[in-house]
Amino acid sequence: MRDILAEVFTSMKSNKMRIALTGFSIGWGIFILIVLLGAGNGLLKGMMANFSDSTDNIFTLSAGQTSLRFNGWPENRKITFEPGDTAMIAQSFPQQVEQISCAVSDTTHVSFGSISTTATIEGHGLGFERTEHIKVLKGRTFNRTDVDSVRKVCMLSTSIADVLFRDGQEPIGQTVNIGSVTFLVTGVYAPSMDVGGTVRTIYAPFPTVQKTFCTDNHLSKISIITRGLDNISSNEAFEKALLRKIASAKEFNAADPSAVKLSADFENYLSTINILNGIYLFIIIIGLATLVSGVVGVSNIMLITVKERTRELGVRKAMGASNEHIVSLVLIESVIITLIFGYVGMLVGVGLTQLLASALSALGGSDIFASPTVGLGVIFGANMVMIFAGLIAGYVPAKKAVNCKLVDALAA
Repeated sequence: MRDILAEVFTSMKSNKMRIALTGFSIGWGIFILIVLLGAGNGLLKGMMANFSDSTDNIFTLSAGQTSLRFNGWPENRKITFEPGDTAMIAQSFPQQVEQISCAVSDTTHVSFGSISTTATIEGHGLGFERTEHIKVLKGRTFNRTDVDSVRKVCMLSTSIADVLFRDGQEPIGQTVNIGSVTFLVTGVYAPSMDVGGTVRTIYAPFPTVQKTFCTDNHLSKISIITRGLDNISSNEAFEKALLRKIASAKEFNAADPSAVKLSADFENYLSTINILNGIYLFIIIIGLATLVSGVVGVSNIMLITVKERTRELGVRKAMGASNEHIVSLVLIESVIITLIFGYVGMLVGVGLTQLLASALSALGGSDIFASPTVGLGVIFGANMVMIFAGLIAGYVPAKKAVNCKLVDALAA
């Protein structure tokens, strides 16, 4: 084996230009593969970060007014939700309900100093950010202590904060009057579904709003994050079963269109999942296309290389080298070139993607691009494919060359 390797390296030293061009093609292929996959992964991660608050399938229930008679009850009867209804729904659908929460709300005035505006204050429990699709921009949301101690703390939307706090005033830590009650501002949020910055909702702990503004114990809405409902039929089946359960508990006709208003995020959920799946498919196509082009490049180079070396192989055969020995020289050289230059291309590609990831992180990230990196498994897998392609591409013409007549080989 040592003698074969010595012959291979001697042959490589005498053909530096050919080796350099062959290696450059292999290294460039691996480099482009890593950069393109890294860019695709960065795009996917960025899109996932932007759509992370839209990948939940959420059903929202709000009480309405009956339009049909039912079991002696007249039409135009007001339906109400109470906090205990959330437990009833969760116990009735344990497989479909991942998280359930409720809210109370009231419309009032909020003021800071001499500035006043109209707003809706909503009371929620912990983890409401997921159902309400919001992102905390400044400060914090309320915590367990705020809820348990019924603290008068709140989060303002960016539109309300811009109205109340002008000339660069910092809203965090300030107190505002909501109705006739003073609240401490703990955070400012951005509503991801807001169009034009017009959302005018203030969030506060559920018990605080309930005791201060909504003493009738009636809920304004119930939000349900579901799981396992990944197609239209399963969503429709759950919706019908949910309405039947609520209709039975509240005694109204399940077919009544106005007794309970139900909205679902399933269409948004499906479109978001389809976008992410499309990006992932795009990344796969990029990877496969780049890999195929690399394989074709390596194959062509090996074909040309063996053809150029036909005379050399003929001389070796004339000096007594066996066919297996000559073929093994070509194959080992192919593996060595692919490994060395593939590794160099891998290092340069990984270094570039890491440098880009660090630059993006230092600049505060990007809305649609994040951490453009590639897994080591993909990189080494691509290298193995290149090596295998080089072996096949080298074996076929080498076998053909050693099987040709010696006179033809020497005349090539």
